[in-house]
Amino acid sequence: MSKIYRRETQTRLKVLVIMICLGLFFLQADAVSHASDEKGKSALYLVSIGVGDADLITVRAINTIRKSDVIVCREKTKERFAEYLKGKEFLDISLSGWRTYGRDCSRIKDKQKRGRCKENRKKRAKLISGIRSAIAAGKTVAVLGSGDLLIYGGPYRWYLQEFADVNPRVIPGVSCFNAANAALRKDVASGKETHAVVLTTVREIEKLSKHHPTMVIFTMHTKFKDLVEKLKNLYPLQTPIAVVVYAGYKEKERLIKGRLNTILELVGDEKFPFEHLVYVGDFLAQRIKKDR
Repeated sequence: MSKIYRRETQTRLKVLVIMICLGLFFLQADAVSHASDEKGKSALYLVSIGVGDADLITVRAINTIRKSDVIVCREKTKERFAEYLKGKEFLDISLSGWRTYGRDCSRIKDKQKRGRCKENRKKRAKLISGIRSAIAAGKTVAVLGSGDLLIYGGPYRWYLQEFADVNPRVIPGVSCFNAANAALRKDVASGKETHAVVLTTVREIEKLSKHHPTMVIFTMHTKFKDLVEKLKNLYPLQTPIAVVVYAGYKEKERLIKGRLNTILELVGDEKFPFEHLVYVGDFLAQRIKKDR
Protein backbone atom coordinates (compact mmCIF):
# COMPACT_ATOMS: atom_id res chain seq x y z
CA MET A 1 0.00 0.00 0.00
CA SER A 2 2.85 2.38 0.80
CA LYS A 3 4.34 1.95 -2.73
CA ILE A 4 0.96 2.62 -4.35
CA TYR A 5 0.49 5.63 -2.09
CA ARG A 6 3.94 6.96 -3.00
CA ARG A 7 3.23 6.50 -6.73
CA GLU A 8 -0.10 8.35 -6.43
CA THR A 9 1.57 11.13 -4.47
CA GLN A 10 4.33 11.48 -7.07
CA THR A 11 1.78 11.51 -9.89
CA ARG A 12 -0.24 14.22 -8.15
CA LEU A 13 2.90 16.28 -7.60
CA LYS A 14 3.87 15.96 -11.29
CA VAL A 15 0.38 17.03 -12.36
CA LEU A 16 0.50 19.97 -9.92
CA VAL A 17 3.91 21.09 -11.25
CA ILE A 18 2.66 20.86 -14.84
CA MET A 19 -0.45 22.88 -13.97
CA ILE A 20 1.64 25.57 -12.21
CA CYS A 21 4.01 25.81 -15.21
CA LEU A 22 1.09 26.09 -17.62
CA GLY A 23 -0.51 28.74 -15.40
CA LEU A 24 2.69 30.79 -15.30
CA PHE A 25 3.07 30.48 -19.08
CA PHE A 26 -0.45 31.76 -19.76
CA LEU A 27 -0.06 34.56 -17.21
CA GLN A 28 3.15 35.70 -18.89
CA ALA A 29 1.57 35.48 -22.34
CA ASP A 30 -1.42 37.48 -21.15
CA ALA A 31 0.86 40.13 -19.62
CA VAL A 32 2.84 40.46 -22.88
CA SER A 33 -0.39 40.68 -24.86
CA HIS A 34 -1.80 43.28 -22.46
CA ALA A 35 1.38 45.35 -22.62
CA SER A 36 1.28 45.18 -26.40
CA ASP A 37 -2.34 46.29 -26.42
CA GLU A 38 -1.56 49.18 -24.05
CA LYS A 39 1.33 50.31 -26.22
CA GLY A 40 -0.81 50.36 -29.33
CA LYS A 41 -3.71 52.10 -27.62
CA SER A 42 -3.99 55.85 -28.19
CA ALA A 43 -4.40 58.19 -25.22
CA LEU A 44 -3.96 61.81 -24.20
CA TYR A 45 -2.29 62.70 -20.91
CA LEU A 46 -1.80 66.02 -19.17
CA VAL A 47 1.35 65.43 -17.15
CA SER A 48 2.66 67.57 -14.32
CA ILE A 49 6.45 67.59 -14.31
CA GLY A 50 6.47 69.23 -10.88
CA VAL A 51 7.69 72.68 -9.97
CA GLY A 52 11.23 73.87 -9.41
CA ASP A 53 14.10 71.39 -9.77
CA ALA A 54 13.82 68.45 -12.15
CA ASP A 55 14.10 65.89 -9.32
CA LEU A 56 10.61 66.85 -8.08
CA ILE A 57 9.01 65.01 -11.00
CA THR A 58 7.04 61.93 -9.89
CA VAL A 59 7.68 58.31 -10.89
CA ARG A 60 4.20 58.15 -12.43
CA ALA A 61 4.97 61.18 -14.59
CA ILE A 62 8.25 59.61 -15.74
CA ASN A 63 6.51 56.34 -16.62
CA THR A 64 3.80 58.18 -18.54
CA ILE A 65 6.38 60.14 -20.52
CA ARG A 66 8.30 56.97 -21.33
CA LYS A 67 5.26 55.21 -22.76
CA SER A 68 4.18 58.25 -24.79
CA ASP A 69 4.97 58.60 -28.48
CA VAL A 70 4.31 62.32 -28.92
CA ILE A 71 5.27 65.07 -26.47
CA VAL A 72 3.81 68.58 -26.27
CA CYS A 73 6.07 70.86 -24.23
CA ARG A 74 8.17 74.00 -24.13
CA GLU A 75 11.81 74.13 -25.23
CA LYS A 76 13.19 74.49 -21.71
CA THR A 77 11.27 71.35 -20.70
CA LYS A 78 13.06 69.41 -23.44
CA GLU A 79 16.38 70.47 -21.94
CA ARG A 80 15.46 69.70 -18.30
CA PHE A 81 14.07 66.25 -19.03
CA ALA A 82 16.17 65.23 -22.02
CA GLU A 83 16.94 61.79 -20.53
CA TYR A 84 13.25 60.81 -20.71
CA LEU A 85 12.52 62.40 -24.09
CA LYS A 86 14.97 60.63 -26.38
CA GLY A 87 13.38 59.37 -29.59
CA LYS A 88 10.07 61.18 -29.01
CA GLU A 89 8.08 63.16 -31.54
CA PHE A 90 7.37 66.75 -30.53
CA LEU A 91 4.55 69.17 -31.18
CA ASP A 92 4.99 72.89 -30.68
CA ILE A 93 3.13 74.12 -27.64
CA SER A 94 1.59 77.59 -27.85
CA LEU A 95 0.79 78.79 -24.35
CA SER A 96 0.11 82.27 -25.73
CA GLY A 97 -3.15 81.06 -27.22
CA TRP A 98 -4.95 79.69 -24.20
CA ARG A 99 -6.46 83.01 -23.09
CA THR A 100 -8.45 83.35 -26.30
CA TYR A 101 -9.75 79.76 -26.37
CA GLY A 102 -13.50 79.82 -26.99
CA ARG A 103 -13.55 83.53 -27.83
CA ASP A 104 -15.05 84.98 -30.97
CA CYS A 105 -12.16 87.08 -32.31
CA SER A 106 -14.46 89.06 -34.60
CA ARG A 107 -16.19 90.55 -31.55
CA ILE A 108 -12.99 92.10 -30.19
CA LYS A 109 -13.07 95.82 -30.96
CA ASP A 110 -9.37 96.60 -30.56
CA LYS A 111 -7.73 95.86 -33.92
CA GLN A 112 -4.39 94.80 -32.45
CA LYS A 113 -5.97 92.45 -29.90
CA ARG A 114 -8.28 91.06 -32.56
CA GLY A 115 -5.26 90.31 -34.75
CA ARG A 116 -3.48 88.51 -31.87
CA CYS A 117 -6.61 86.52 -31.16
CA LYS A 118 -6.78 85.31 -34.77
CA GLU A 119 -3.08 84.45 -34.81
CA ASN A 120 -3.43 82.48 -31.57
CA ARG A 121 -6.41 80.64 -32.98
CA LYS A 122 -4.32 79.53 -35.98
CA LYS A 123 -1.51 78.27 -33.72
CA ARG A 124 -3.98 76.48 -31.48
CA ALA A 125 -5.74 74.89 -34.47
CA LYS A 126 -2.40 73.55 -35.70
CA LEU A 127 -1.65 72.04 -32.29
CA ILE A 128 -5.14 70.52 -32.00
CA SER A 129 -4.82 69.01 -35.48
CA GLY A 130 -1.42 67.51 -34.61
CA ILE A 131 -2.71 65.92 -31.41
CA ARG A 132 -5.82 64.50 -33.09
CA SER A 133 -3.78 63.09 -35.97
CA ALA A 134 -1.45 61.36 -33.51
CA ILE A 135 -4.36 59.88 -31.56
CA ALA A 136 -6.04 58.72 -34.77
CA ALA A 137 -2.79 56.93 -35.67
CA GLY A 138 -2.95 55.02 -32.37
CA LYS A 139 -0.27 57.06 -30.62
CA THR A 140 -0.11 58.22 -27.02
CA VAL A 141 0.29 61.97 -26.53
CA ALA A 142 1.59 63.64 -23.35
CA VAL A 143 1.23 67.37 -22.70
CA LEU A 144 3.85 68.41 -20.13
CA GLY A 145 3.37 71.34 -17.77
CA SER A 146 4.78 72.66 -14.51
CA GLY A 147 3.13 72.52 -11.09
CA ASP A 148 -0.46 71.52 -10.54
CA LEU A 149 -2.09 71.85 -13.96
CA LEU A 150 -5.52 72.42 -12.43
CA ILE A 151 -4.70 75.11 -9.85
CA TYR A 152 -5.09 78.29 -11.89
CA GLY A 153 -4.10 76.07 -14.81
CA GLY A 154 -5.46 78.21 -17.63
CA PRO A 155 -2.75 77.11 -20.06
CA TYR A 156 -3.82 73.49 -19.63
CA ARG A 157 -7.46 73.18 -18.64
CA TRP A 158 -8.65 74.04 -22.15
CA TYR A 159 -7.29 70.65 -23.27
CA LEU A 160 -9.91 68.97 -21.07
CA GLN A 161 -12.67 70.79 -22.90
CA GLU A 162 -11.26 70.54 -26.41
CA PHE A 163 -10.43 66.83 -26.17
CA ALA A 164 -13.31 65.72 -23.92
CA ASP A 165 -14.25 63.08 -26.52
CA VAL A 166 -10.96 61.20 -25.96
CA ASN A 167 -11.16 61.41 -22.16
CA PRO A 168 -7.78 63.00 -21.30
CA ARG A 169 -6.10 61.70 -18.16
CA VAL A 170 -4.31 64.00 -15.71
CA ILE A 171 -1.09 62.95 -13.96
CA PRO A 172 -0.73 64.97 -10.72
CA GLY A 173 2.51 66.49 -9.56
CA VAL A 174 4.17 68.78 -7.04
CA SER A 175 2.66 72.28 -7.21
CA CYS A 176 4.18 75.60 -6.12
CA PHE A 177 1.74 75.42 -3.17
CA ASN A 178 3.26 72.11 -2.01
CA ALA A 179 6.82 73.35 -2.53
CA ALA A 180 6.18 76.65 -0.72
CA ASN A 181 4.58 74.84 2.24
CA ALA A 182 7.75 72.76 2.53
CA ALA A 183 9.88 75.90 2.45
CA LEU A 184 7.81 77.46 5.24
CA ARG A 185 7.90 74.28 7.37
CA LYS A 186 4.55 75.26 8.85
CA ASP A 187 1.17 73.56 9.07
CA VAL A 188 -0.87 75.99 6.98
CA ALA A 189 -4.09 74.84 8.69
CA SER A 190 -2.81 75.61 12.21
CA GLY A 191 -4.06 79.19 12.43
CA LYS A 192 -5.13 80.52 15.82
CA GLU A 193 -8.16 82.49 14.67
CA THR A 194 -9.26 80.01 11.98
CA HIS A 195 -8.04 76.74 10.49
CA ALA A 196 -9.38 77.58 7.04
CA VAL A 197 -6.93 77.89 4.15
CA VAL A 198 -7.91 79.76 1.00
CA LEU A 199 -6.03 79.54 -2.30
CA THR A 200 -6.88 82.65 -4.26
CA THR A 201 -5.82 85.45 -6.57
CA VAL A 202 -5.68 89.13 -5.68
CA ARG A 203 -9.08 89.84 -7.23
CA GLU A 204 -10.95 87.70 -4.70
CA ILE A 205 -9.32 88.59 -1.39
CA GLU A 206 -11.93 91.16 -0.30
CA LYS A 207 -14.72 88.59 -0.61
CA LEU A 208 -12.83 85.92 1.30
CA SER A 209 -11.15 87.84 4.11
CA LYS A 210 -14.12 88.31 6.47
CA HIS A 211 -13.04 85.64 8.98
CA HIS A 212 -9.30 86.22 8.47
CA PRO A 213 -8.47 82.79 7.04
CA THR A 214 -4.97 81.81 6.04
CA MET A 215 -4.60 83.05 2.48
CA VAL A 216 -2.24 81.67 -0.12
CA ILE A 217 -2.19 84.27 -2.87
CA PHE A 218 -1.21 83.43 -6.43
CA THR A 219 -0.02 86.90 -7.34
CA MET A 220 -0.26 86.71 -11.15
CA HIS A 221 2.06 89.68 -11.84
CA THR A 222 0.40 91.85 -9.17
CA LYS A 223 2.65 94.55 -7.70
CA PHE A 224 3.63 93.48 -4.20
CA LYS A 225 3.15 96.95 -2.72
CA ASP A 226 -0.42 97.14 -4.06
CA LEU A 227 -1.17 93.72 -2.62
CA VAL A 228 0.14 94.64 0.84
CA GLU A 229 -1.82 97.90 0.91
CA LYS A 230 -4.98 95.99 0.07
CA LEU A 231 -4.30 93.39 2.78
CA LYS A 232 -3.75 96.12 5.38
CA ASN A 233 -7.39 97.12 4.96
CA LEU A 234 -8.56 93.54 5.49
CA TYR A 235 -6.32 92.10 8.25
CA PRO A 236 -4.85 93.48 11.50
CA LEU A 237 -1.55 95.23 10.85
CA GLN A 238 0.31 92.73 13.07
CA THR A 239 -0.79 89.79 10.89
CA PRO A 240 2.22 87.73 9.76
CA ILE A 241 3.00 87.59 6.04
CA ALA A 242 5.54 85.53 4.12
CA VAL A 243 6.80 85.55 0.56
CA VAL A 244 8.22 82.33 -0.89
CA VAL A 245 10.34 83.01 -3.96
CA TYR A 246 11.26 80.22 -6.41
CA ALA A 247 9.60 77.47 -4.38
CA GLY A 248 11.05 74.07 -5.22
CA TYR A 249 14.37 75.37 -6.56
CA LYS A 250 17.04 74.13 -4.15
CA GLU A 251 19.68 76.67 -5.15
CA LYS A 252 17.57 79.83 -5.35
CA GLU A 253 14.52 79.24 -3.14
CA ARG A 254 14.11 82.12 -0.70
CA LEU A 255 11.80 83.00 2.17
CA ILE A 256 10.96 86.50 3.43
CA LYS A 257 8.89 86.87 6.62
CA GLY A 258 7.41 89.90 8.28
CA ARG A 259 4.12 91.51 9.30
CA LEU A 260 1.77 93.60 7.25
CA ASN A 261 3.09 96.77 8.86
CA THR A 262 6.79 95.86 8.35
CA ILE A 263 7.06 93.73 5.21
CA LEU A 264 7.43 96.62 2.76
CA GLU A 265 10.43 97.92 4.70
CA LEU A 266 12.01 94.46 4.58
CA VAL A 267 11.38 94.05 0.86
CA GLY A 268 12.34 97.59 -0.16
CA ASP A 269 12.44 98.12 -3.92
CA GLU A 270 12.89 94.44 -4.75
CA LYS A 271 10.83 93.19 -7.66
CA PHE A 272 9.76 89.57 -7.31
CA PRO A 273 9.81 87.14 -10.25
CA PHE A 274 6.60 85.51 -11.47
CA GLU A 275 7.52 82.42 -9.41
CA HIS A 276 6.49 83.58 -5.95
CA LEU A 277 3.61 82.97 -3.54
CA VAL A 278 2.36 85.14 -0.70
CA TYR A 279 1.06 83.67 2.58
CA VAL A 280 -0.97 85.70 5.06
CA GLY A 281 -2.22 84.39 8.41
CA ASP A 282 -1.44 83.91 12.06
CA PHE A 283 -0.37 80.29 11.43
CA LEU A 284 3.04 81.77 10.54
CA ALA A 285 3.52 82.77 14.18
CA GLN A 286 2.29 79.49 15.69
CA ARG A 287 4.76 77.23 17.46
CA ILE A 288 4.35 73.55 18.22
CA LYS A 289 4.34 72.86 21.94
CA LYS A 290 6.72 70.11 23.03
CA ASP A 291 5.51 67.24 25.17
CA ARG A 292 6.80 67.42 28.71
